[in-house]
Amino acid sequence: MPTIDELKAVASSKLGFARTNNFLVELPPLGGGGGLSGLLSGFVPSIPGVTPASQPGARELNILCKNATLPGKQILTHDRRIGMRFEKVAYGYAVGDVNLTFFLMNDYGVMNYFDAWRAAIVDEEGFTVGYKSEYAKPVRIHQLRKPQLGVSASAGPISINVGVGGGSVYSVELEKAFPTTIGQIDFSNDLDGLVEVTVSFSYTNWRRITPSQNFINVSVGV
Repeated sequence: MPTIDELKAVASSKLGFARTNNFLVELPPLGGGGGLSGLLSGFVPSIPGVTPASQPGARELNILCKNATLPGKQILTHDRRIGMRFEKVAYGYAVGDVNLTFFLMNDYGVMNYFDAWRAAIVDEEGFTVGYKSEYAKPVRIHQLRKPQLGVSASAGPISINVGVGGGSVYSVELEKAFPTTIGQIDFSNDLDGLVEVTVSFSYTNWRRITPSQNFINVSVGV
């Protein structure tokens, strides 16, 4: 049976335990395509018809994301009989939907964002459905590692933050993803209740990608 010292040694050599609250999500930016700013650097195709007015940017969507799901994958099998023995043989794979839960601000910007994405999929007034190549976009989810060392410095209005030992531990991209269920919002008389909405995404497949966050990260703010 392993000892406490052995567990501490493993945790130290692996830069600690992975934490459920250290994650980052990258959703398609609002209209026009292009690069993501700040932490969400990298090109992600935009959603046609979605404009920036009164809707959150990619960084804000990440900040407001309360819960995320790292996708799993099931190997599909069937039983094959060889004589008197049965064994399982793989014939394919299956993936399940991914859920993201967001806090809503008093401008309901997150709802505006997903309402616009939903309208790009199904035109409820014109009774038409868009092409999947237009509304399905990549969505990226990262498991992050808390920096082991952080240094901050400022010079006038400019601040510099350096994190060492952090970065992405595991990063995946949902291929051809789009929202299939925008959950209902429940109200109550609780004084401290916060409004949340859960969105389910369907996608074709997911794959490992190169992490966007490095072991050493430097950010400059004004």
